[in-house]
Amino acid sequence: MEFKPSKKLKAELVRAALLELGCWAAGGIAFYVTGNWVWLACGIVGGLGFSLPAVIKLVREAKDNDHASR
Repeated sequence: MEFKPSKKLKAELVRAALLELGCWAAGGIAFYVTGNWVWLACGIVGGLGFSLPAVIKLVREAKDNDHASR
């Protein structure tokens, strides 16, 4: 059986992706302005704060869906 995420989860994943992209862009802009590599790392780590919880929810929902069929 194929897993299909709920509409709420899809919206949350899109939101997380956009916020992560914003963090990467802000880190890139700050790096361009200052020349300091730490801003790129801050942008990446900050973006992960949005995407990792969304991915964890996706994995949990998929796992719950898998157990429901048994």
